[in-house]
Amino acid sequence: MNDKQIEAFLETGKHQSFTKAAQNLYLPQPAISRYISALEQELGVTLFIRENSRHITLSDEGKLYFNFFQRYYAEFINIRKMLSHSMTSLRLGYNVGWDMSSFLPDVIEAYRKDHPNFEISLECISFRDLLQGLDDKHLDAIICTDDYMEGRSDLLRQNFTSIKRIITYSEKLPGFENIKTPADFKDYTFYMMDDPKVAELCQDIALMFKPYSFIPRFLAVPNISTVFASVENGLGVAVLDSWYEGVHHPNIHTMDLGGELKISMAWPRSTISPVVEDLYQKIYDHFNSKDK
Repeated sequence: MNDKQIEAFLETGKHQSFTKAAQNLYLPQPAISRYISALEQELGVTLFIRENSRHITLSDEGKLYFNFFQRYYAEFINIRKMLSHSMTSLRLGYNVGWDMSSFLPDVIEAYRKDHPNFEISLECISFRDLLQGLDDKHLDAIICTDDYMEGRSDLLRQNFTSIKRIITYSEKLPGFENIKTPADFKDYTFYMMDDPKVAELCQDIALMFKPYSFIPRFLAVPNISTVFASVENGLGVAVLDSWYEGVHHPNIHTMDLGGELKISMAWPRSTISPVVEDLYQKIYDHFNSKDK
């Protein structure tokens, strides 16, 4: 069992409602049901008498566990609060291939001035692994595109900037000298990273090319390195965001596609320590200072 299952059980038992528990915990109702079913299976008891989808009550066993977990969870929260104030490090993740040197070193330096004994560690991994890192508590916070975190109501997501979507292509691309507008990419292959959201990303990009009267021909490849290798060698083109360090390669050219991606810092809503919010505020101030 885990703290999410226990929290879901207590909130449902308190209100005698899956719907109310889901609203209070910022989770979809099916997630609440899954947490409680998993807890029931592990404990080997039925925690709720489900008369119908709208009316549930605690079973006799459920009442015993409800009283027990109330005491346990209150103590658990108190311990977390005590530990949060002595937290000395924060693990921050962001997308592999992103160049954040224009702001992150300054942000960390400013943070260290206010928290001289505090350490920040960084991990660069794929979007999919960033979210998994939060779920596994391997990471404390992540910097990610908003679209990749849609539907994650268990995360507190705070926007701080937006970045451009650009078409990247190489001088090695056949017909390179004739490319003047996005419409000139009609006959080229568009390379994409293969991940769970690739279908949605392809749909978004296809809409961007609708004004140019064609639908891009996509090819999914394993990782960002393969995307850039394909572009650099003139095998095709790619639509990327402007933070990728590979777009600054001498032989790579870019063209603004017009769209922008919102960038946010995100962390679990269950996080109690103020250090994560302090770091977000430093990042937000860097991008939104009146002096900039």
